[in-house]
Amino acid sequence: MNTMRVSGFMLTALIIASVITFPVAEAHILIVADSLSDSPDMYDEAKKVATTLKNRGYHVLELYRNNATVKNILKGMYGADAVIYAGHGGYMAGHYDGRGGNATPPFGLVARDGYIWSAGDMMMVNGTTFYAPFKDGIPAILLHACFSTGWVEEYEVKNPVETVYSFARMFTGAGANYYATAWDGAEIIYDFLSGARNFYEANQQNYEVINQSTLYNGTEVWRNDHGYAAFVGDWNGTFPRVNQTTPYDDAAAEEWYRTKSRPTFTGSKPVADFTYAYCGSTSIRTFAFTSTSYDPDGDNLTLTWNFGDGSTATGSNVTHTYAREGYYTVSLTAKDSNGLISVKKKTVTAGNPKPDLVVTGTRKSGSTLYIYIRNQGTAAARNFYTRVWYGRYSTRNYKQVYTGTLNPGASTRLKVYYRYYRGTVKVDYYNRVAEKSELNNLRKF
Repeated sequence: MNTMRVSGFMLTALIIASVITFPVAEAHILIVADSLSDSPDMYDEAKKVATTLKNRGYHVLELYRNNATVKNILKGMYGADAVIYAGHGGYMAGHYDGRGGNATPPFGLVARDGYIWSAGDMMMVNGTTFYAPFKDGIPAILLHACFSTGWVEEYEVKNPVETVYSFARMFTGAGANYYATAWDGAEIIYDFLSGARNFYEANQQNYEVINQSTLYNGTEVWRNDHGYAAFVGDWNGTFPRVNQTTPYDDAAAEEWYRTKSRPTFTGSKPVADFTYAYCGSTSIRTFAFTSTSYDPDGDNLTLTWNFGDGSTATGSNVTHTYAREGYYTVSLTAKDSNGLISVKKKTVTAGNPKPDLVVTGTRKSGSTLYIYIRNQGTAAARNFYTRVWYGRYSTRNYKQVYTGTLNPGASTRLKVYYRYYRGTVKVDYYNRVAEKSELNNLRKF
């Protein structure tokens, strides 16, 4: 970790920013790393995290090296559901002696072209103070940043608890849960992705558990045994779910950046859900669907159903009859007055669907035999063998081919080496598939 500092900078009095409401959809995850292009480890760790999150379906805004400017970082924080920063921590000249002495605020995040300073529970750039523009309750995770845990390279500062408290305030002042490590720290993120429901559970899964707390200025500051990891916030806080993130909104972020007024985010996504029941016995294909959706903001919802067979409906309580038995994916879309949507999907079973395999034809080409199979049933056929043989006995002069899955209505072409011009083909030779009819599996040619 490299200690950054600047001189000739005086803290101005805090300016209490006005409150402006910015409607915003559930947002993105911001990842910032290696702003000075001097730490490949930071860059590699952040890229790995970003790739993992994107592969899971998260919307991620990545700012590395030349792109990690003050403006870009602040705009990226706007409306963010999580902030992950792998970079240097800065201090002002005269606030730390560099050898394990007292460290006093302000501390800062180091950008490509400057610093984002702490100013009490606010942030400060060029003398202007403002609250961090992310949403309340998000995780702010700092990796490698000096002072963020009370350590600078091989030195622990003389007042580590006060240092952590002061560094964390520019995040916790806007409602974030602050987690920091002096070294590699992405483990906490993977704990969440592996099922940890909150910071408490994720912390318990870590190699070095944060287990010591000190009350400072009315705030509990938590650190682990060696002080390399720190936490300030609510242990019940969590990491956003993948369905909570949408693409970064640059236009809205630019609008905020011009004023830096404190945003109060509204427009939480509705929560879509429903129940269903058969209207009669299970052999009947009519269902009653009931929405249990709601909106956290209390907005009225528009509810749209898609029954998976091309039919749709609207309303809270609907019924639908399927013309054919089978498995259908029913989706309910809930939309609020801000245009935010949430979708819930469930699979229903209409009637008693079964596969039905049939050999539709064969074609001989030299020593190759092509066998054409179709599933004309209403359910997928799985894990079956098709066997072709010459003569009276299926256990002599035969070849067979395995098929993993054949969906209802689908066809497949099998290819086998077969030197005879006549023979018999049987699909599902071992009768492992429970079919609607077992009488159409055999075909002679």
